[in-house]
Amino acid sequence: MPSTSPRHGAVYVKELAIDLLAQGYKPHQVFDRTGISPDIIHQEKPFVPFEAIASFFEHAVELTGEDTLGFDRGAQREMRRSGVICYVGMAAPTVLDFIKNIARYRRVFSDAVEIDVDQLDSDGILRWYFAVPTQIRRRQYVEFGASGLLHAMRQAANREFRPRLVTFHHMRNRNQDRFRQYFGCDVRFGEAENAYHFRREDLDLPLLTADNDLYSVLTEYCEAILSDKSRNLPPLIVDVERAIADRLAKGEVSQEEVARAMGMSPRTLSRRLAAENTTFFKTLEQLRRALAVSYLKDSDLVLAEIAFLLGYSGLSSFNDAFKRWTGQTPGQFRLV
Repeated sequence: MPSTSPRHGAVYVKELAIDLLAQGYKPHQVFDRTGISPDIIHQEKPFVPFEAIASFFEHAVELTGEDTLGFDRGAQREMRRSGVICYVGMAAPTVLDFIKNIARYRRVFSDAVEIDVDQLDSDGILRWYFAVPTQIRRRQYVEFGASGLLHAMRQAANREFRPRLVTFHHMRNRNQDRFRQYFGCDVRFGEAENAYHFRREDLDLPLLTADNDLYSVLTEYCEAILSDKSRNLPPLIVDVERAIADRLAKGEVSQEEVARAMGMSPRTLSRRLAAENTTFFKTLEQLRRALAVSYLKDSDLVLAEIAFLLGYSGLSSFNDAFKRWTGQTPGQFRLV
C-alpha cells in the first residue's frame, strides 16, 4: 500500500483475522493480496493504511459469503479495544459529549475518518466519511463503524435508544431489514452522506461510565497527541508515542515491549528511530515531559498520581526528571 495512504487503528482487523483462522481458513486465504501482513496477529495495537483495512473487510465477505459481516461485527464489538479514543468517549458526562470527544480526538485513532458535528447541537445530526479515494471499497467498514458507534453509546448510557434516521452513502440491495431492526428507525441507502439523526433527549442522556477524574486525564493525553500531530511528527514517532502512553502507568515502558507491540524487533525500532534523528529514550522523555507539563497546568492531580501516570517508580524519580527538564521541581512549576 502507498505510504501516503492515511493510517487507521487496525485492532479490529486483527480480531477478524484471528476469527477467520479459527474458522479453519488457511493463512494464505486470509491474508494474500489484502495488504495486511500475518504479523498483525502479534501486534498489540496495530496501525496500518486505511486502504488495507477496508480491503481486508471486503475480502472477508468474499471469503465467507456473509454479506453483513461488517455490520454484524460492529453491532457486537468491544470498543474498549480501540484504546484511549474509546475511554475518552465513555468517561464523558453525556451521549452528546461522547460524540463530540470521538469527533475531536479521532486523530488519536485514525488519520482517515472525518466526523462532522456542526449540526449536532442544533439538529442532532452526526455525519462521517473516510477521506480516501472513491475507488477504495469501504462499504463493510462504513457499516462496521456505524453499528459499532451506536453499540458503544448504548452500552455507556445503558439505554437502547434509537436514532430518528440513519443514512448511508453507499448502496445496499440486500438485508436492509437487519439494519432497520438494529437501529430501530428508518435506514436509507444511496443517500448523499453517511449520517445519524438523533433526538435531543437521547443526546442528553447521562453515561453510566462517566468518570470526571479519568475524563480530565484522558482529554489532556489526547490533546498532547493532537499537539504532536500538529507539529507534523513523522508517523513512526506518533506510533511510538501511542505505544509508550498505553504502557506508562503499567510500568512496561521498555524498548523491547514497545517494539513487540509494534510488530518489530528492538533493533529494527532503534534503526528506524535513528533514521528520524532520535532514539527510544528521547521519545520517551519528550512524551513524559509534555504530559507532565499538561498534568501540572491543567489538572488537580496530586504529584504522586502524576508520577504514577508517567510510569515512575516513585515521586523522587519524577522530581529528579522534571528538574532535569525544566530546572524546577514539579511543585515549584505548579506554583508559577
